[in-house]
Amino acid sequence: MTVDVETILCNTQSQLKKLGEAIENLVATYPDVFDAAGIREKLDDFRQSHREAVDRLKTPNFSIATIGTTSSGKSTIVNALIGRKVAPIEAGEMSGGILTLQHSNERKLVVEETEGATWETGTWSELSDEALYDRIRNGIMLPYHDTRKKKDCMAPRVSAFVPLLPASDRNLLGLPPGVGIELIDLPGLKSIQDRDNLKVIQERVHKAFSLVALDYMQVDDQHRKRLLEELKRVVQYLQGRTDSMIFILNRVDQRGADDIAVSERIDRLREEIQETLSLKELPEILPFNARLLYYAQCAWGAMGMEHSSLVDGHARLKLIDAMLEDCAGAIRQHVSDNRDLRRWFRDLEDRVCDRENISDETMRQLLQYALEWSGGSKLWSRLCDRLQKAFPELVLLPALIDVFDNYDSLAATIDHLADIRKLDKQEEIEAQQAEIKENHKRFREGAVDICDGFRTETKTIIEDLKKNDPGIDSKLAQQAVEKGRQGFQLLFDAIREVEADLTQVLIAPVRDAIKNNQGAYELEENLCQVITPVMANDIARAYDLVSRKLNSFTYSSNHLIRRVREDDRKGIREIEHAERAVRLLYQAMREALTRRAEFTLQAQVKQLETALLSWVEEQKQELYNLCLQEIPSLKLDEVIFTDFKKKLSSNPPVLPEKFFELAEAIEQRQIKQEETVGQNKETEYYTTGSCFKSQHSRTVTRDIKGIVEYCELSLPNADMMSQQWAEGIAKGKPGLWDNLCTWLIERLDWTSSVFDESVDNVIQFAENALKEQMNILKQYLTKEINIWNEIEVQKDLITEIYQNLKKQSRTHPS
Repeated sequence: MTVDVETILCNTQSQLKKLGEAIENLVATYPDVFDAAGIREKLDDFRQSHREAVDRLKTPNFSIATIGTTSSGKSTIVNALIGRKVAPIEAGEMSGGILTLQHSNERKLVVEETEGATWETGTWSELSDEALYDRIRNGIMLPYHDTRKKKDCMAPRVSAFVPLLPASDRNLLGLPPGVGIELIDLPGLKSIQDRDNLKVIQERVHKAFSLVALDYMQVDDQHRKRLLEELKRVVQYLQGRTDSMIFILNRVDQRGADDIAVSERIDRLREEIQETLSLKELPEILPFNARLLYYAQCAWGAMGMEHSSLVDGHARLKLIDAMLEDCAGAIRQHVSDNRDLRRWFRDLEDRVCDRENISDETMRQLLQYALEWSGGSKLWSRLCDRLQKAFPELVLLPALIDVFDNYDSLAATIDHLADIRKLDKQEEIEAQQAEIKENHKRFREGAVDICDGFRTETKTIIEDLKKNDPGIDSKLAQQAVEKGRQGFQLLFDAIREVEADLTQVLIAPVRDAIKNNQGAYELEENLCQVITPVMANDIARAYDLVSRKLNSFTYSSNHLIRRVREDDRKGIREIEHAERAVRLLYQAMREALTRRAEFTLQAQVKQLETALLSWVEEQKQELYNLCLQEIPSLKLDEVIFTDFKKKLSSNPPVLPEKFFELAEAIEQRQIKQEETVGQNKETEYYTTGSCFKSQHSRTVTRDIKGIVEYCELSLPNADMMSQQWAEGIAKGKPGLWDNLCTWLIERLDWTSSVFDESVDNVIQFAENALKEQMNILKQYLTKEINIWNEIEVQKDLITEIYQNLKKQSRTHPS
């Protein structure tokens, strides 16, 4: 397998070199031909892209990204694979930034400067593993996690340059010495909850091979659904290619004696992962014990076993001691049926307790056991096989894309110019000139109609979408399928997923907390899983205020009511504080909903781009078809399209500044009503007796009626709040649709202008070439035709080299 990859790389480098040399030989043979302005520019573009590709393929790099669900032991896996303790692995959240581990014999740590960083940044050299680990853990990760509790900030970007096991032992991956190796240890999904950090991660890993770590303790019937939802987000957020992934079920050593067999649990998980991720085939899931392999591999070090270990005796004893204690159950499981093996491990344990030196020979044997029992040997084997299959796409093709585009443009221009140079009659040249002029005019008129039609249809579709009518949405989706715009369906799905996500992870938890009188700390912990700690704390503090202030309110329909007299200063202050608390909660929710929506949309940026660009692609195809129809002569259509393709570049849509506006159903009103405001005592006289009357008096208390003013505050209850937040999401959607409409129309217009530019440039080039041909016709036509026949032959030979190069850069060339 090593020879195969090395051969592919060498052949690619050789073909790339031959392609460049062949072009330069052609240019040297016919310098005057390539001196014309239109073709010289394309030649310069090809030369630049060729130089860059040659440089990149001198030292190509293979990246492996580790993606982990929550608490899956991802960093332990990284350390086990590199043979040294560099990635922080203590209990608790330690992986927050992007830690890139690159193979180098010159040990170095580089921490990029990022806005708002409170941790150490800069470059350090010649650090021991212990010093490296300490600086990453204490100098970077801990300060970062402390900072992000108080304010939002960019995650640290750390690069450690140290000798790595898969680079030192090339047999593990089967890669030739000329290929660099790096592992990218990514933060857990739930520690990255903002768009900017996610975007940085996506840019780093979308072309890397991925190891996806799952936790055995989360794949039982109770937890599996939640795990699969998180796994789907991991793959979606990081834009992972599922054909370039290996799933690792870590911590299988935690299986209890009464658990179902690991193989049975894996079979269930494979089926559910296939369904959740919409995979064509069942994924392979490797059972793994990262801790066992980590201890054993680090006790040996980052060298192949054919070499001597560089790990000192004290460090080795410490790691083996930890392995024997922490992995005792896993070891016992594998030695229980082998008395000699049990005796071997008891002897090893005695020697460790007595602090005896553990020889390299013994260590090699222990490492072999650990590789076999942990699943490490199988992982390296699968990784080697899968990496080599993906090698052309992941390493070669990215370096060659620009070369291919620029060669296509240059070759099409040569063909076009050759056709012109073969015109041998003045009447033919004049006819071509007239035809190009007339066709150019018709093309412009047709292109304007096409672009106007797309612009109008886009605005109509977006206005319909803003109505938020499921019936209209369904009709538009069906129309998109009928017109071949399958990618457009992704747009509907993306927006729907944002709505569902916001309701599930933000609105429902806060509503339920209010209804169930949940503790603020518990709510904050839950929200930290889906938004940044700062926002979670803002909502929790506002919620705490609201829950304490509403105790004195009474329920009335969907509202909470409290009424106090205008002269009750304490009561007035209390309802003012209650109103302010609710407004703070709404403000915090508005900000959190906006940021969470931005984050979720960033996670789906590829789906959004695919959906929107499928619409642009339709316009592009119609323009190209018009070009084929109106400008078919002299291979102008090929030159135009290759030039147009070369100029295209992608820029994702930009989200609105403020996404949601939440109405606040808070009503404060003044009420006047008549009631007793005091009492008045009066003396009342009366007589008693019949014959001999006597007069008496008594004191009577009478109520004094008056108008009393009250201040009444009506606040929404938990259900009304959640309803208003959901309505805020619905009202925020038109802003998103408007934004996407603006982006889409700008993209359509930009695509049209680029196409127009290509047409104008090529037409101008053709007109100049025809004028030159008219002059040539009068002087030395036969010689010119022979020259161009020779150029075409050489160009065809160069194209064969080019086609071979394209085949080398793809695993399954079409």
